[in-house]
Amino acid sequence: MSPCNIVLYSPGLGSINRGLETFTGELYAALRQTPEINLTLFQGRGQVLSGARAVWTLKQDSKLYNLEPFRLLKPRSPRIEHIIFSVPLVLHCYSQPQTLIHFSETIPANILYHLRRRLGGSFKLLFSNGGPAAPEHYRRYDYVQVLTPAQKQEAIQAGYPEDRLFLVPYGLNCKPFSQPLSPDEITAKRRHWNLPVERSIILSVGAVNFSHKRMDWLIREFSQLDPTQFFLWIVGQTEAETQQVKALAASILPPTSYQFAVIPYSRMPDVYAVSDYFVLCSLSEGFGRAYIEAMAAGLPVMAHKTINTEWILGPDNLGLIDMTRANAIREKIAYFEREPTDKVVQAKRNQLATVSRFDWQQLKGQYVSMYEQILGDSGS
Repeated sequence: MSPCNIVLYSPGLGSINRGLETFTGELYAALRQTPEINLTLFQGRGQVLSGARAVWTLKQDSKLYNLEPFRLLKPRSPRIEHIIFSVPLVLHCYSQPQTLIHFSETIPANILYHLRRRLGGSFKLLFSNGGPAAPEHYRRYDYVQVLTPAQKQEAIQAGYPEDRLFLVPYGLNCKPFSQPLSPDEITAKRRHWNLPVERSIILSVGAVNFSHKRMDWLIREFSQLDPTQFFLWIVGQTEAETQQVKALAASILPPTSYQFAVIPYSRMPDVYAVSDYFVLCSLSEGFGRAYIEAMAAGLPVMAHKTINTEWILGPDNLGLIDMTRANAIREKIAYFEREPTDKVVQAKRNQLATVSRFDWQQLKGQYVSMYEQILGDSGS
């Protein structure tokens, strides 16, 4: 059987630490040595993965936007960056027979879709719905990877063909996250990041915004806790709303009770390892990769109770709460503080469940099977 020709692409990989980029990079690392697959990765410039093809693009903060004709374009728009990125991707897809393009970012895929309608082409488009996107936004794609049962049910109810849906979750290289640190190592790393040594650290990881991650809600909830006992650490990419989030924190929290940080993904296992609790206040996630990172690190995880989070964390997980109810976070943390045995048991269950369900070693066979089903057992 000939290997399957698989293309992954991510314009932001190498320079942006979001779930979509991290997923693409880790999937490439997990599968690139798999003999059943001929795997090609197109990524943006920055930290280039071994064997990947780095593509020069016009970045959103480029000074070229001050010149004609770019000055007329919407400033800081990713569209131009992604269009330029698409050129070598298109050339590759038209030069390789029976290629499957597995993607999360849609602009390059849309270009391929329209070219195929006009010029033909043997490649197929597999959308990984990590955003998540509603079914009306991905009907044009040949296949869809859904990450949770709820996503799959939504797609079927919207009329997307079930035989073109694949329920395969995101994976995680759990080993780096599962390595415990000694008390001395925790103290040293906390001091390195200017974190308090004696207080419990409440960690949230995600884009620093109001609209999705609801960091404003977290800050208001944290303001109800004792700042001499707890410390809030928000780690994530900056966005247009970040300054407003920071302004809110400065207005209602003591300056020594919180910290914002942007930390390279390679250091994230230590970020979780030095923390005591993980909280994510978003009301919906396409998957919620940070959940499984925190669970793999053996942290108690607090998340909004939905069909998706029940599936990821487990329906009986003590960290599932109503994130729309004031004081729910404070009450749950108070519970864990009163019942430290329950906290330890739940944290250990989180870790064991994540390693058994979401580690790449457990999942990579599902990805290979998905590719083979789409391209056919013969790979042709």
